[in-house]
Amino acid sequence: MPSLRQPVGPLPASIYWRRRVVVLVAVAALLALVLWLVTGSGGGGKPGQGKAAQPAPAQSITPGADPTGPAITTRPGGTGGSTATGGVSGSGGGEVSLTNGGTGSGTAATGGAGTSGGGTAGTAGTGGTAGTGGAGGTTGGGSTPPPVNTAEVMALPVCTASQVSLELAGSQDAYKAKDKPRLSLTVRNTSTGTCRVNLGRTASSVVVTLAESNERVWSSGDCPTDRQDTWVQLGAGSGLTETFTWERGRSKPQCATPDAAPAPIGRYLVQATLNGPAGGPVSARTSIRLED
Repeated sequence: MPSLRQPVGPLPASIYWRRRVVVLVAVAALLALVLWLVTGSGGGGKPGQGKAAQPAPAQSITPGADPTGPAITTRPGGTGGSTATGGVSGSGGGEVSLTNGGTGSGTAATGGAGTSGGGTAGTAGTGGTAGTGGAGGTTGGGSTPPPVNTAEVMALPVCTASQVSLELAGSQDAYKAKDKPRLSLTVRNTSTGTCRVNLGRTASSVVVTLAESNERVWSSGDCPTDRQDTWVQLGAGSGLTETFTWERGRSKPQCATPDAAPAPIGRYLVQATLNGPAGGPVSARTSIRLED
């Protein structure tokens, strides 16, 4: 077939050869496209098999700021706080421990918070360590206890009443028959200077009084088993929080045997008093209700 090797027509032979090349290229491209579709979009795998999805990169977690202030926490109860590595037991079955904490920006309470009395601020009471019916301990978390009675702490000036503010609050307003009231005492250093405060069992007290009759029902200062001073550092702008539980029992001064009857239902006034700050004692109050 000479016409295949030698094009025949009115036009030059080079034009016919170019047309043949274009047709051959188009046919080759069409065959390549069909082959690509049949073999799974060029993936080299079985038909219909797509590429494996790439896993999304894991999100990085940026650590928050380190705690800047100490916290003092008692068990059980309240929000916040941290596990202690040893504490001071009281006759009410309580335990108190000191732990490093945050800036004291909040208390573990949803009930109304009391304010410092006498026009001055105070520091946290030591609730839950003494007297029958008081209980304390540590709450969850996990941090190291702050230094207590160290040379560095003792070298600091004693906090004055004008340097600190005290708040007292319950974890809720009312407690059913099986609930044990939880209260938080928070002391904050509102000044720009670091000072030390004594949170020992004899330096502060928490008193629970029946509002209707003004009957004194329980106090953390009635029978403290540890009478040593507990000096801790209170950094500028930082706070300490102590959380304790009142087991709805009674206590009497000088470790006298209290009435075995549980506290009756009704509204109670709770007052925390700190005697250590220079310038006189300071206090804070709140109220709770016991229900059936």
